[in-house]
Amino acid sequence: MTATFTRQQFDEACKEFIHAHQFISSSYEARLSGWSWKEHHTLPGFGYMHRIVTLNWRHPALVDAFLEIDDSLDIVDDGTTASHDSPDSLTCHQYVVLSATFRVPAFYFSIHGSSGSPLQLTDIMQTSLLREDVCEGTVATTFAVSHPAMNFPLLSQGEHRTLGTPCWYFHPCETASAVQEILKESEENSRRLMSWMEAWFTVLSTAVDMQ
Repeated sequence: MTATFTRQQFDEACKEFIHAHQFISSSYEARLSGWSWKEHHTLPGFGYMHRIVTLNWRHPALVDAFLEIDDSLDIVDDGTTASHDSPDSLTCHQYVVLSATFRVPAFYFSIHGSSGSPLQLTDIMQTSLLREDVCEGTVATTFAVSHPAMNFPLLSQGEHRTLGTPCWYFHPCETASAVQEILKESEENSRRLMSWMEAWFTVLSTAVDMQ
């Protein structure tokens, strides 16, 4: 198959992946379980994968060692965002949507505290969602995490394509080439939609702890 998805291929790949991983027989499969397929309530062609996981806070020192915060930022706590000082667990909504521009899966998410308030980006970087070294050499603003050597931000804020709600997402510009690099070892697997999805989750797992 090609390095990108049509809408029909994306839908089929997601549904096949969800079905294949609904039965947990190992700790690895547990990390890929819990997904369900959601459709837009009125419009066809806007389906996506969704699951909810619980996250924990990571010690700030582990993040501060890698992440450079833009000194010009004036972050104001207006009471609508969750506080990092809270000991409560965190709720993370995770989504897999089709990027309309790059025609590949894209990982969107939002994280909320027990009050239901969303986390600011600086707090998101201190949760257990991201791998500890993913922030190394990056610079964070209020709306993105970027690496000086990259043309696009690593992590940005944008609207969920179907729900229209604010989310954070990993930029999918290098997704196709990264997945193809994994699949080129097996010509047979490269033709299977679910193999493409599993390779995509492998790539995603280098940045996201799929707990």
